[in-house]
This record gives sequence, structure tokens and C-alpha cells, in this order.
Amino acid sequence: MLVNRGESDSHTVRVVFNNGKRRRSFSGPVTLTTFGSDQYVWHDDEANSHADPDGPPVGYIIIAGAETTFTLPKASITVLRGRL
Repeated sequence: MLVNRGESDSHTVRVVFNNGKRRRSFSGPVTLTTFGSDQYVWHDDEANSHADPDGPPVGYIIIAGAETTFTLPKASITVLRGRL
């Protein structure tokens, strides 16, 4: 799970898993599911501020390799599922 707390900018990341002995990356199909500011409306009400869901999460499949980057939309939570 990746979180982009930035309220105004998306961020591009490369995901690498390091177990101390070697580095590994996703390989093959990766399911990306994201819920960000395009899927909700933020109601700014000081201590009572809250998100109001406006749509379902967005999901799609990417064929990934060692050099694949993932774009995290502004103000979003993204879940990546795949094999190494």
C-alpha cells in the first residue's frame, strides 16, 4: 500500500523490495487499485472535516518489470498486487 499525502501533486515511484541479500521488483501483471481525490470530495469544516466518497476506486492492470514506475495520484491510497 502506498500513500500520497500531497494535496496538489501526483508522484511517480519505482517499487523495489530489498531483503538484505538482493533487490527484487514486480515482474508481470500488477493489479493497481487507487482511491484518490478524483474519487471523493473533501468537505473542509475545521475539526469536522471529512471525505465524502463520490465514486468507486479505480483499478487496472500493468505489465511490470524492474524499470516500471507507478504514478500515485494526489491525495490518494494505492494498493499494488503482483509477483516478484
